Amino acid sequence: MKLIEGLERIRRMDRPVVTIGNFDGIHIGHQRIIEEVRRKAAEIDGVSALITFDPHPLSLLKPENLEGLITPLPVKKRILEEMGIDVLIILKFEESFRGLEPEDFIRDVLVKRIGVSVLVLGYDFRFGKDAKGDVNLIEKLSEKYGFLFRKIDPVTLDGEKVGSNRIRKMIVDGDLLRVRDFLGRTFSVTGKVIYGAGLGKKIGFPTANLAFSENQLLPKKGVYITEVELHGNYYPSVTNIGFKPTLNLERISVETHILDFHKDIYGMEIEVKFYERIRDEMKFGSLEELRSAIAEDVKKARAFFKDRL
Repeated sequence: MKLIEGLERIRRMDRPVVTIGNFDGIHIGHQRIIEEVRRKAAEIDGVSALITFDPHPLSLLKPENLEGLITPLPVKKRILEEMGIDVLIILKFEESFRGLEPEDFIRDVLVKRIGVSVLVLGYDFRFGKDAKGDVNLIEKLSEKYGFLFRKIDPVTLDGEKVGSNRIRKMIVDGDLLRVRDFLGRTFSVTGKVIYGAGLGKKIGFPTANLAFSENQLLPKKGVYITEVELHGNYYPSVTNIGFKPTLNLERISVETHILDFHKDIYGMEIEVKFYERIRDEMKFGSLEELRSAIAEDVKKARAFFKDRL
C-alpha cells in the first residue's frame, strides 16, 4: 500500500476509484464501502484509493463527542493495508476545513489532483462548509465534472444501523460481544510492553503493561478475557483496565497476564484482543485477596478458551 501524507504530495493517479471518510473502527459498514472500491478498481483496471483525516475531525469540531478512537492511525493503516487498499491518503484536518466549499474540494483535489474516475461514499457522508457536501450535492457534481458516483446504503445489524459512534458507546460500556459483531472482528488494543510496578510477578501473576496510543478508546474499567498476538502467535490472557485501586494509582493502565507464558517481551509490540468482560475492577484489602481474585479470573479464561477448541 502506498502512503501519501499531505495534500501537496498528491499526484494524478491511473483510473483511481476513491472513497473518503474517517473510517474509525473500519466496521462492517466501512468494509462494504472498501469492498466496492476494490471491486470497481479491479473492474476498470484502476487504483483503489482511500482518503482519511488526522486528527479525527470531531477532535476539532466537537471534542466532547469523541472520547477516543476505535482504531488510532497506526492500527487503521495496518487494517487498510490488509484489506488491499492500493493508496492511502492522509490529510491533516485543520480549522480551514470548516470553511471549505465542497465543490472546491471535489474540483481541486479529486478531479484536478487525483483525476478521480469513480467516487464511492457512504449514504451519510457529509463534509465542507456547513456540512453542505452531502451525497445529493456530490451526485450533481459528479455529472458536472465527469466521474461516476456510487452511494453505499447503510448496513444494519439486529435492526440497528452500524456506525462508529454506536460502536464507541458499546466499547465504553464493555459490551465487547456486540462490538465484535459490528466490527466484523475482535476489538483490540495495540502497544509496546513497558515496565510496571512488578506487583503481578510478586504475587505469581506477572503482567505485560501496555503503552497504548493516547487517543485509544478503552473498554469500561474491569477485567476481561483476552488473547495476545505476538509475532503471529496467539496466547490466552486476562487483562485488567483501570487504576489498580489496590495500589491507589491515578493513571489508567492496561495490563495483561498471559497464561502459561514466561518469555521476556519488554519493548515488544503486542496486540490484545478483548473477548468478554469478567468483572468490575475492585479494591482488595490484601495482596492475598487480590491473588485469589486473579486466580479465579484465570480459571474463567481457561474455561473460555477450552470451549473454543
